Amino acid sequence: MNSRPLILGHRGMGTGVGENSLLSIVRAVQVGADGVELDVQLTGDGVLVVNHDSSLKRTLGVDVELRDTSFKRLKKMHLVNPEGITTLEKVYLELPETAFVNVEIKDPKAADLVVPLVKSFNAIDRTLFSSFYHACLRKVKEKEIRAKIGILVGEDARGKDPVKYFEELLKYEPFSLNLPVQLFDEIGFELGMRFIRFIRSRGVKVALWTLDDPGLLMKIRGEVDIIITDNLQGIIAALGGKSERR
Repeated sequence: MNSRPLILGHRGMGTGVGENSLLSIVRAVQVGADGVELDVQLTGDGVLVVNHDSSLKRTLGVDVELRDTSFKRLKKMHLVNPEGITTLEKVYLELPETAFVNVEIKDPKAADLVVPLVKSFNAIDRTLFSSFYHACLRKVKEKEIRAKIGILVGEDARGKDPVKYFEELLKYEPFSLNLPVQLFDEIGFELGMRFIRFIRSRGVKVALWTLDDPGLLMKIRGEVDIIITDNLQGIIAALGGKSERR
């Protein structure tokens, strides 16, 4: 059995300068990632653009709300470029057909549009649709029964019984549960690993975000399926170099 998890660059090469830009996303695959995790928002005129925040203030330093701005306007402002804003369509055009893409849906309204776009690239099998807005993932499955959905687990899980909470999430028929690495700080390493093993025993894969510590990676190797990381080069080095998947 291949104990090497799928390695995805978080927002491309990582959180910070250039995050979610086309340059960062393409570079992540070039340095050896199996693919990328990226965030999708909708512009005011319904274009799927890649950005974590609903605003461009943090990432590009301009006080622009994406949902209130047309894509045409973004182009006129010279914000659409390889180092700035890009579209989900452009990402699929530029990445190799072997690259795995975790599309995190930040705006629930985008759920109706992401599946047709991904299908147009014949990329359903290599795409994971994830969101903290779990209900919008039902729309994804309605659009395409083969779609892989990843349930993002965050603050809403705090204080809940992990097993009961997981049983509730099973109703979505997820491909994966996307868990924060802080899980180990919250409930301890041993209990965290027991929960991960329980999830996988039910046929659901486990994705961990954002795992940047190579030492922790080696402790859990063979126990998780997907690693989303800001420390792409360090994680790849810890695994002995680039994957043979590509």
